Amino acid sequence: MGIKDKPYRKKQEKAEKMRENMSKQFGLTVCAGLLGFSLEAGAIELVAHEATYEMGLLSSGNDAKMTNIVGKTNFLMRKDCEGWISSEDYLLEFAYDTGDSALLASHFESWEGQSGNLYSFEVDERSTYEEEKQFNGYASIPPVTDKPVAYFSMQPDVALSLPEQVYFPIAHTKALLERAEKGEKLFSANIFFGAEPDRAIKRTSTVIGTRQEVKNKDILGTLANNSYYPVNIAYFDPSSVAAVPEYEITFHLQPNGVVAYYEVDYGDFAIDAKLTEVKPLSRPECS
Repeated sequence: MGIKDKPYRKKQEKAEKMRENMSKQFGLTVCAGLLGFSLEAGAIELVAHEATYEMGLLSSGNDAKMTNIVGKTNFLMRKDCEGWISSEDYLLEFAYDTGDSALLASHFESWEGQSGNLYSFEVDERSTYEEEKQFNGYASIPPVTDKPVAYFSMQPDVALSLPEQVYFPIAHTKALLERAEKGEKLFSANIFFGAEPDRAIKRTSTVIGTRQEVKNKDILGTLANNSYYPVNIAYFDPSSVAAVPEYEITFHLQPNGVVAYYEVDYGDFAIDAKLTEVKPLSRPECS
C-alpha cells in the first residue's frame, strides 16, 4: 500500500471500529427485552407497563474511541389473552474522538405465549454504517414441537436447533424472579432472544443480589416498590469457550417487574439507562 493509500486505510479502520460498536448496540435491543418485564411469578402479580429511559455513555476505553453516547429507549410490555406482547424502540447517537458521529435506530417487537413454549419476533434496524435490516422469526419448544427449534425469514426452510434446555425471555425472567424470591443467588441458562441466527442464542450466568432500597420513587410514581433486586447477567456466545462474556447487563429489578435503572458493559465501553417515565398499562378482558 502506497503513501497515498494511508489516509484511506485509516478511514476504513475507523469506519470498521464504528461499525463494530454499532453492532454491539444491536445486541442491546434484543437483550433489553429482559429488562422491562411484566408477568406473574408464583403468587406475585407484576404490572404491564410502558417505560422510557435516557441513555448515555457511562465509561469508554481507549479502544472504543467514543467521547459520548446520547439517546433514549422506549419499552412497552402488555398482556393479551394468550401471552405477552413487548416492543422496544432505540434511538442512539455515538460521538467519536475524530469528530464523527453515527446514528442507530432500532425497533424490536415480540410475542411470547403464556406457557413459555412459543415465541415470535420482528426486527427493524437502521444505522449510519449498516444497511437496513428487517427480518422476523419464530421458535417453539416441547410440547409444541418434539424438540426446541427456530425459523427465520431470511432462511424460512432452514430450522435452527435450540439447546434442550432453553428459555424465552419472559420465561427466563419468571424463573429468575422465582429464584430471587427464594433467596437464591446464582442462575445459569440458555436464552433465545430473536436476532440473526448466529446471534439469537446466548448462554447466561446471573447473579442476584440482596434487596436494596429504591432511590427513584419520584419517577416510578404509583409503580414504585420499597426495594429492588440488583441483578447482573453475563451473556456468552454458546459456541465459545471464552471465560469473558460478550457483554454484561446490571439492573435494578423491582418485585413488580419494573426496572428502575440499568447498565450495559461491553468491556471497552459501557452505557447506562436512567428511567425518566413509566406508566401502568391495562390488562385485557379475556373470556
